[in-house]
Amino acid sequence: MGAMKSKPWLLFVLLLILSYYRACFSIAGDTLSPGQSLSGSETKLSQGSKFELGFFKPGTSLKIYLGIWYKMLDRKDIVWVANRENPLSDPSSSRLELYEDGNLVLLEGSSNIPVWSTNLTLSRSNSTEAVLGDDGNFVLRDSSNQNTIFWESFDHPTDTWLPGAKLGIDKITGKSKQLISWKNSKDPAPGMFSFRLARDGSQQFILEWNRSQMYSSSGVWDEKNKSFSLAPDMLLNYITNPSFVTNENESYFTYSIKNSSPQYRFVINSSGLLQQLSWSERFWVWNLFWSRPVNISDVYGLCGAFGVNYTNFANPCVCLNGFEPFSIEETSLSDWSGGCVRKSPLQCMKNTYANGKKDWFMKIPILRFPVNSKAHSAVSAMNCEGACMNDCSCTAYAYNSSGYSCMIWEGALLNLQQPSDGGKAGQDIYLRLAADEYQDTKKSGNKRKVWVILGVLVTATAIGLILFLSICFSRKRKLKHKHKGEETSRHDILLFDFSTELHGINDGTNTKDNVNIRGKKDGELPMFSYKSVLTATNNFSAVNKLGQGGFGPVYKIQPRK
Repeated sequence: MGAMKSKPWLLFVLLLILSYYRACFSIAGDTLSPGQSLSGSETKLSQGSKFELGFFKPGTSLKIYLGIWYKMLDRKDIVWVANRENPLSDPSSSRLELYEDGNLVLLEGSSNIPVWSTNLTLSRSNSTEAVLGDDGNFVLRDSSNQNTIFWESFDHPTDTWLPGAKLGIDKITGKSKQLISWKNSKDPAPGMFSFRLARDGSQQFILEWNRSQMYSSSGVWDEKNKSFSLAPDMLLNYITNPSFVTNENESYFTYSIKNSSPQYRFVINSSGLLQQLSWSERFWVWNLFWSRPVNISDVYGLCGAFGVNYTNFANPCVCLNGFEPFSIEETSLSDWSGGCVRKSPLQCMKNTYANGKKDWFMKIPILRFPVNSKAHSAVSAMNCEGACMNDCSCTAYAYNSSGYSCMIWEGALLNLQQPSDGGKAGQDIYLRLAADEYQDTKKSGNKRKVWVILGVLVTATAIGLILFLSICFSRKRKLKHKHKGEETSRHDILLFDFSTELHGINDGTNTKDNVNIRGKKDGELPMFSYKSVLTATNNFSAVNKLGQGGFGPVYKIQPRK
């Protein structure tokens, strides 16, 4: 004790260590017993430390959720969320409790109103316990008979299908055990896309938009080959014992993986793609083995209402003319579930035409027709347009002149797409827009025309200027060469001087051409141009005349100044 008194800092360190170990003990173990709770700062680990249960915040969100994630990966890849539709906001007062009646209850603050609950109606004994398993399944079971399961998270999947979990239909309750995507990377609320077993008894899985519109199928199950007819490669890569089970109580599919296999899962992401992933210890990333649909453009309703999918754009979704994203924040997270909304309301919705304006139609070419069209008996394009104009719920129309058929669409337009080959898909569609959008479109078009004209003028001016300068430069070079030739010609007789060495001339004419001329000195009958002789004799000046013989006057060469 004397040592402790003399060194108070040592006591402080020991207290910190004890506090640390106390915190560790408070979160250790995989079991929650009746009357116990798990606070916002605590977690539960599975026996082999493969999975962890606790509270988390997705991305930069401030919302709090209770979930399960991989512990061994040292990152929170979430595989299950309890309160995906009812987030918490206060981490200090968030807690999970196991009531005496055997129900798991998620609470916040001093209120005893559950934010989420297992909602078991039959009272359970005090022997009920909640345990997190190494397979990622969180179960309520009887501690005296661990094979008696009252509730399990595997029966309530979110967006992830783990090995050992069942996907199918409970024939007694009619409930479907299906995967439903997150809304986006920051929001685990149910998104627009789901993956489930078909209810028609065909033993196939389907991908759906809005739990109603199928856009992809696995094909039927082939028990002999242990594969699906349209997705034979779905159950390769580490998977073993794929099984389809059907009886009077349920129909479901399950699978397991080899003991030496890495962490493994199926996920339906917020873009509507079902992906098969395996963890790489070497590169510390999830390897993608398999995905459906193969092309993201085949995902139904990918861009939401009045959104169009452009397959050759970096961002696959764009709003139609006259529309804007419902939520800029959501679309920045690749969440187009809100689609696009009108910038200006339609005139027919205002119930007045006092301003003299009316709605109009814009031609939208090379688009894949949206679904749910209605046939109309109009016999001409004008009548088809009029039928749509007179119905305020009509948002677009199309007319096939060859077949004399009129199609109109009411409400939101979905699943619009531009073909990847750039060719026409069927016919053009005519989109109903507000009168204000006509003026904006006209101004935009005029601005575009002005910019095009300016671009053409600037380009033409630049090309003309370049051509002019090129011609001037070319002429200058020709004149320079001409004068240079004349100068050389006028002095070639000097360069040929019978007694003067080339290096002795310092008049700037010691060029390669003059060297060649100087090299002609040994010719038997050298030839000189008239201009050269004229220059050398100063135009046959009498001053340079030496005399006259039988062949005529003889002149001396005028030295160059």
